[in-house]
Amino acid sequence: MNPFADDVCAGPFGVEENRSVPGLNVDILGQLTSTIDERQSSAGRAGGQPLLLLTAPRAGYGKTHLLGRLAAAAGGQVVLVPLAFRLEDEIGISAVAVRGLESMARADTPREGWTRLREACAGVCAMLVRRLIESGTLPCANPEQALRVLNGDPVEVFDLNGSARLIGEWVRRFEAQLRKPMTEQAMKRVPAIPAALESWVDAMLNHALDGGMSKMAVLRTLAADESNEGPVTWLRLLGLWRPVVLLVDHLDAYYRNPEAGLRIASLLLDMSEMDGVHVVLSLNQDVWQATFGHHLPSAMEDRLTASQMLLRGIGETEAALLLRMRLQQARVPADDVREFTSFMDVKRYFLGRPLGSVSARAFLRHAAKQWEFFQQTLASPLAPASISPQAMMPEPDEAGVVPLLTETIPADEPPPGEVTIFDSATTAQMKLMAEGLAEPERALPQENEAPLPATNGTHGTHLPPPSEAKVAVMASHDAEPAPQAQFSPSSAGAFENLREMLGKLRQPSVPAPSADDNSTHVVAKRLAGVMSAAAPALAAHPAMPAPAFVAAAAPAAVSAVATVPVHAERDALLGRYEALRLQMSAEADSLPLDYTKLAELIRLAGKRFPLVRFSEHELPGMTGRYVMCWSLQGLEIVFGLANFADSSYWRTLAGFAAGRLAEQGANAADAAPKLKIATFKTEREQPSWAILQHSTAFPDELRAHVDAIHLDPLSVAALYAMQRIIKESESGSLQATPAQVMSVLARELDFFWKRVTRAG
Repeated sequence: MNPFADDVCAGPFGVEENRSVPGLNVDILGQLTSTIDERQSSAGRAGGQPLLLLTAPRAGYGKTHLLGRLAAAAGGQVVLVPLAFRLEDEIGISAVAVRGLESMARADTPREGWTRLREACAGVCAMLVRRLIESGTLPCANPEQALRVLNGDPVEVFDLNGSARLIGEWVRRFEAQLRKPMTEQAMKRVPAIPAALESWVDAMLNHALDGGMSKMAVLRTLAADESNEGPVTWLRLLGLWRPVVLLVDHLDAYYRNPEAGLRIASLLLDMSEMDGVHVVLSLNQDVWQATFGHHLPSAMEDRLTASQMLLRGIGETEAALLLRMRLQQARVPADDVREFTSFMDVKRYFLGRPLGSVSARAFLRHAAKQWEFFQQTLASPLAPASISPQAMMPEPDEAGVVPLLTETIPADEPPPGEVTIFDSATTAQMKLMAEGLAEPERALPQENEAPLPATNGTHGTHLPPPSEAKVAVMASHDAEPAPQAQFSPSSAGAFENLREMLGKLRQPSVPAPSADDNSTHVVAKRLAGVMSAAAPALAAHPAMPAPAFVAAAAPAAVSAVATVPVHAERDALLGRYEALRLQMSAEADSLPLDYTKLAELIRLAGKRFPLVRFSEHELPGMTGRYVMCWSLQGLEIVFGLANFADSSYWRTLAGFAAGRLAEQGANAADAAPKLKIATFKTEREQPSWAILQHSTAFPDELRAHVDAIHLDPLSVAALYAMQRIIKESESGSLQATPAQVMSVLARELDFFWKRVTRAG
């Protein structure tokens, strides 16, 4: 069984202090117990005691569990009466007595056949018999011994197998003669109607001697009789034995019911005025705000909050102790305890979380899921006998493991496993035309040359002649080499690139057109808007204050509309892309990977790239969930784009890929087909990927075909920027089509396309 599956405390009874984390809300527990002790010692003072209000930020912070620890800490010195109103109840004192009786009747004690209700009835009866002996009304051969026994555990007196059963048997034998004297003793201390009080003493004595639901039904009828002050008499009789602590919990059903909140608050404040009765109200903050709070008169709200205590969340130390305690209670072997503790990594779970923000229930549910993953890794035949997060990481030289993105390849060697588009006979000839073949279709006119038509339809290959402008640019670069810095949102080089782009726009390489020349593309006219959109992100950078940059960039962009060359259209798209990449860097660095954005980008790229045949298939048994495939020469890529914790998705995807592999193998004429499952992860997804990798989701024959591509934050920001600029072009906010965007910016993601299409 999962040691962390039990994450809800049903009630305060049964909570054991030795099975609880000692440091969890220990200050609140101490404050509760000391407050009750102080009030009990000052019970003779005039006036009532303030109500105790226990609040938590939300459900799961351990309110009910803390009340149970309060009962355990009291050590049998108080009578706990849990109370949970029902919607059908008429809120009043009778509902308090009836629901309190029922909750005590459902709470068992360690002694078989005994409930908390029967124990309380036995305690009241033992106290009345003791009063008779003390007053001399009841003669006794050894009064000192009888008083000592009657002052102890009443269960031992009235249980047939109890250690003090002789006194209980004597009471049972003479119960008819004892009922009237016991009632007279109760009348001296409890102001009540004599007939009603006599009925209560008879019913409580019967329940203490025999128990049973029939005797409990009599008590319930008396508690509901408000005409004879039954509810108040019940609480006052309990107070003769021990102080009564009324625990009011589970008021969530009255959410946004201010009328009920007003009645409950008024009732509980009145009950806190009763001698020997202490009221503890337990609420979540949302219920307090929506049902009580400012909906009450200010004087009543002030009385409710006079003794307010706020629960806090679990800390890293308490969480680690809770983790070990649950594992020990489940009798998990010591080796598994050490491995799961390392696997769980409590310190990493609390990293970056505000102090006190993690509830005990949230942590237990997280631990329960991690335990399931841990058990899956142990059940996997490929998993080692001892598994830790470090052991799950593949070794660099391990056979069949896809290298990470950070691995480097010597410059003099071809990339291993790169897709071979042409056969060996035509490779030499194709290398001469590689530049033209590698470029996607140009959507915008290039400098000093017209756009070239496709030679083979949608997927045609373009063979442009050498451009004189390109030769001139290459010659100028050879004369004055200037290495181009890669864009980085965290460095000043990003702004240098933008300044260089604006410099090109201010100094056109072709003569300015005449005043009546209207051939300038509309994208250039939007450059000022593009730079203005980038201004908020650029303003925060210390290298370029916002006012100076915007003042310099925007007018120059506007004035350049009349003189900008045609290639400024491409520069405008690049500028917008760089600005978006800067904006996306924060999201890429702080949030989990967004597979929806990656799916949109892969879908559009698959449809636009000339050498890729794109297809999309609905996963079997998962209506509305599709898998995308790229087919290149001799290779099919199946994209897995979902959270690694979604085991049903990955099992279905693995079955789909296995079917495709078998189908291709049956249709292959000579060479064996190649297929791989491509997915993506960052540092945040690495632990869940390690769990999935060692689970049974992938069959043994398919594991070598899985390629988990690791992305760093800069790469993720680049992908997000491309997806956003495509969405802008689709919505019309950018004067360029998605095809034009892909054509101009495809090389910006060259690292991504090469990594995706790598076969090995």
